[in-house]
Amino acid sequence: MTNTAIIIPTLDAALGKSTGDLALLSAGMDARLIVVAGPKRGFTATVNDGLVQLEPGEDACILNDDVHWFTHGWLNILSRALHSAKDIAMVCPTGKSRTAPMAKAKTIDTGLENVGHIPFWCVLVRSELLSKLGHLDPRYIHYCSDNDYCDRAQAAGWRNVWVKDVWLEHRVHGSGMIADWAHKDLAEYNRTRTHNVNVPRRKR
Repeated sequence: MTNTAIIIPTLDAALGKSTGDLALLSAGMDARLIVVAGPKRGFTATVNDGLVQLEPGEDACILNDDVHWFTHGWLNILSRALHSAKDIAMVCPTGKSRTAPMAKAKTIDTGLENVGHIPFWCVLVRSELLSKLGHLDPRYIHYCSDNDYCDRAQAAGWRNVWVKDVWLEHRVHGSGMIADWAHKDLAEYNRTRTHNVNVPRRKR
């Protein structure tokens, strides 16, 4: 058993497997691949179906099926950053993103930066956090479940970190924002945070 699993939620099993094979080839460490394919049911439910397949103690890397270019050793670098401090919950790479401050990055850089939210097109989640928080909140169909998970991690005393040394290229970003369910998910996310002054309301 390895201590990291790459979970790829997808509508196309062949595409998910192809992306996963490329991810493993360039990972720079051993990892296990979990491709979750099936009918269109939203990001959250699909990811949760992957999380239930984790072995005890495994970190989970959630990865979009449209990632087509990886920094060599990308997963090894992310994993070392994740375990560089006991209070780091999640880490993410650089790449196309609408989430601040990652959105400002146009090329690979160096160093680590604490961030509020991590977009789950690529995220490496610590096993201890998964044990504490469980799965993504099913109230969110496709959008905001990543923000909610980041919020809950920070509320529990963890940090979310951007790893600037890793660049991943993916073809689509912000797709959840244009889906029909985005309005419902966004309204639910903001409603649950109306009375929490420490968490900003999310805008489209």
